[in-house]
This record gives sequence, C-alpha cells and structure tokens, in this order.
Amino acid sequence: MQLIMKLISGDKKLSKHGFFQITQKVFLRKGNSLLIMKDRKSGYGDLPGGRMDETEFFEDWMLSVKRELEEEMGKLFQYDIEPRPFLIHKHRVTEGNHPCVIIGYKAIYKGGEIVLSDEHEFMEWVDVNTYKPESFFEDYMLEAVQIYLKEYA
Repeated sequence: MQLIMKLISGDKKLSKHGFFQITQKVFLRKGNSLLIMKDRKSGYGDLPGGRMDETEFFEDWMLSVKRELEEEMGKLFQYDIEPRPFLIHKHRVTEGNHPCVIIGYKAIYKGGEIVLSDEHEFMEWVDVNTYKPESFFEDYMLEAVQIYLKEYA
C-alpha cells in the first residue's frame, strides 16, 4: 500500500501500465434460478458483489467478496461459494467510467432472508434456461452474464 501511495503522491514515476479496479461478482444460483439485481445509480442489471478496496488487495480475496455480499444482501442469508474464480472479464464501472476487471465466482443460495442495501432497486430470480439478459444488462456485464448462461446454465 505504501508503494501505491507513493505513486499517487508523485514520489515515483508512473509506468505506462494502467491502473484498473477489481470487481468481484457472484453468480448466485438457487436450483435453475440466477439472482439478478438492478443497480440504483446506473439503472442497469447487476450481480451481487462489488469493487475491492485498496487495503483488501493483498489479503484473502474471499474476505472482500464476503464483505460485499454482507453489505449488499444483509447478514441473514446463507450461501456456499466456490473460492476459485470461473470468469475473468473486462468491465467499465459506470460511475466514473473506470476500467475494471470482473472476477466471477459461482455460489449456491442455502437459505435465509436477503435484505437489499440501498445500492440496488430490486432483485429477481430468473430461470437460467430461458432468461434473456440483453434487455437488462449493458456492455461488459452483459457479456459476462451471456458467457455464464452459455457455459454454466
């Protein structure tokens, strides 16, 4: 983290390599259903999860995923998550237009109440065999959902 702060403060020259954010998204299943959400800020489709904080980068990344799930869906629901990512995809964060990398994880809903945070307007369980994400998701997130539905549904 000190190196990053030195780079930000100008103590060292930046290379030509870019800086990218990391967002970890969870493809949460309940049988043949996938949980989708609507992001309040962008109005587009979203999945549970979010961006990794700078301090979390050198820690266990599952801690970041679990923090995001708890923030967005409450402490009452239970799930099993596969710790190994199944998807890495490009993304652009709508707010600020930041380049980002999506890291996707598969998870199974085990029970308990889901309580949405203010970040999302609603959630819905959709059938993975018939769902058409084109009317709800945009750009790179749409591509990620299409990949999931094609390869894992």
